[in-house]
Amino acid sequence: MPHAVPEIKAMEMQNIKLPQKVQFSNGVPLFLINGGVHEVVRLDLLFRGGYAVQSRPLQALFTNRMLREGNSVLNAAAVSRKLDSCGAWMETYSSQNCNHITLYTLRRHLPELLKVLAEIVKNPAFPQKNLDVVRRANKSHFLINSRKVDVVAQRHFEKAIWGSEHKFGRLVCAEDYDAVTVELLREYYGNVYGSQNCTIFLSGKFDDCEVGKLGDYFGKEQWGASSRVSIDDLPPLASMRGRVNVKVDDTMQSGIKIGMMAVDSSHPDFYTLKYLSVLLGGFFGSRLMTNVRERNGYTYHIEADLSAFGHRNAFSVTSEAANEYVQPLIDEVYNEFHRLQTEPVFVEEMEKLRNCTLGELCREYEGVLAKADVFINTWLSGEAFDGVNSYLDVVRNASPDDFMRLACKYLIPENMVEVVAGV
Repeated sequence: MPHAVPEIKAMEMQNIKLPQKVQFSNGVPLFLINGGVHEVVRLDLLFRGGYAVQSRPLQALFTNRMLREGNSVLNAAAVSRKLDSCGAWMETYSSQNCNHITLYTLRRHLPELLKVLAEIVKNPAFPQKNLDVVRRANKSHFLINSRKVDVVAQRHFEKAIWGSEHKFGRLVCAEDYDAVTVELLREYYGNVYGSQNCTIFLSGKFDDCEVGKLGDYFGKEQWGASSRVSIDDLPPLASMRGRVNVKVDDTMQSGIKIGMMAVDSSHPDFYTLKYLSVLLGGFFGSRLMTNVRERNGYTYHIEADLSAFGHRNAFSVTSEAANEYVQPLIDEVYNEFHRLQTEPVFVEEMEKLRNCTLGELCREYEGVLAKADVFINTWLSGEAFDGVNSYLDVVRNASPDDFMRLACKYLIPENMVEVVAGV
């Protein structure tokens, strides 16, 4: 007897449990994301500042990176050996408003690694010899990337939407790497790194014991910078419109960025515009992938996104194409803008979009360490943590009329900057 065909059900997803906030006695906020079955933890130390408060290009990036080089008590080799012996991983990076230090480790090794982390964060030496090595490596990486059309397009897109003199829009050059000095790093470190500017996220499987150890090293007395960094809103100095052509020698294809500065995360249109960008170019069956890749074959990949730059957001369409297909690709992007403005999205497409988006969100929130990325990015953008559930509500309830309204309001070709790097 044949089996009955299983019933097809709509994709469902529960609201996300939000981080628990506690505060150490010295005022450092700690966000706890507890869960998982594996004895693994992730620790994120976030320091207010980032590029927004640097006085020279690359100052934030190199200060944060050089923390790993240790001091006279615990040098770079000793730090690396300790991490390796514990099977741990540490990474550092800087963004518009923040400097990040992230540690992944087995739970049982966290107490001993907290001692290492506290030593390199609170007492860095910035040794000149190590700086020379790190600087040469980063400069070499920069020069290699400067021949990649996608990287060049992204750099000039940021310049176009922020302005060439803005801290977030100024183009870094090779000479800026040569100008980084130990004195600049010490200056930045003294202004930024301390309990006044520190926020901590702890995620994974842990209990009060690990929280207490964390407090012993970072949560008792005041340490580091004596005052809280003031990060004023830094509005764009000048947002360009129209075409920007950037020559990249010896390329057979061009990097393309089309976009504009968009609404911030507190705006009532933010979550729906974010969802609209998914329909336009946020999954394999999106409008742009279907048209530009599948139907016309102009590119291998194209995507649309609403991405955060500190507390502000930029809408962009990103792709690469052979030089002869650059203008046809751009024309098709604008054709899709026009379709969204004039043609309601069919119910079947709305359902496909909703299911794909909910499926992707389920993947993003599947593990406790992945949730940390979501909530840290939410915190960095200035959103409240319950914004993740506000977005879920939009995904569940957005209508074709909502998309048409926002397409007419925001997807206006005359307001876009087009950056073409290559030809």
